[in-house]
Amino acid sequence: MKTITGFFVAALLLAGCAGGNRDLVPLGKQVDGYVNAHNLDAFAGSLADDAVAKAPDGSMHKGKDSVKAWMSGMLPGFHVDSRGWQQSGDTLSWTSTVQSNSFAAMGIGPIRTNTMAVFAGDKIRYFQADLDQETAGKMRFLQFYAEIVNGGNLDAIDNYITEDIIEHQAVPPGTPPGREGVKAYFKMIREAYPDLHGTPTLILADGDKVLVYATWEGTNKGKLMGKPASNKKNTWGEVDVIRLVNGKAAEHWGWEDKTGDITQPGRK
Repeated sequence: MKTITGFFVAALLLAGCAGGNRDLVPLGKQVDGYVNAHNLDAFAGSLADDAVAKAPDGSMHKGKDSVKAWMSGMLPGFHVDSRGWQQSGDTLSWTSTVQSNSFAAMGIGPIRTNTMAVFAGDKIRYFQADLDQETAGKMRFLQFYAEIVNGGNLDAIDNYITEDIIEHQAVPPGTPPGREGVKAYFKMIREAYPDLHGTPTLILADGDKVLVYATWEGTNKGKLMGKPASNKKNTWGEVDVIRLVNGKAAEHWGWEDKTGDITQPGRK
């Protein structure tokens, strides 16, 4: 996702270029300046040709060109502030606050990261960053929306939901418990709304819990809980709260927003 790529490379930028017994901090600050000036070529020049970047979601970006392409989509509104620089040999670690237009568009404010980079000579060879708990939770929910709700990749549900997730929302009779129940729900809603799309408009986090309010919409082309298809486009609100354990939803509360003039699934 662009959200995570942005912050991750942002940190990369902060790292700078150095190696051996050189003082890496001034070089790291210099690369900070490259990214804040949106100088993509200068940033790329601080990377080794075989640089590897590990994003907080676990995805890997290998090679200078890959990392540069990753960063290019994040530059609008991109800014990073770094502090707490510490060096140990060829490794530099620090903390950062990163912001961008991409994050703001999703309701995510400045992101706080704990980052580190390993240098070979005067180039960044390896980089990784960790998000604070609340930000990581928000981004995990956004990934779920992109891949499951909007992407329809039901095979990926195992990556987001614990096997024994506790469901507090009322579910249709006969729904299996745990993760299988989540799969059954999304199979049902996808068959009823093949073009289902959700747009998160509010994302809040507190510790290991994340709340998302989103507008869902789709054309009712299939049966839904026994009701025949209306062939009409429906729009409704969804409120979800999840408790995360190791990046997976272990507990869920949910409500449908029936206020205003929103047309609910199955309603005509």
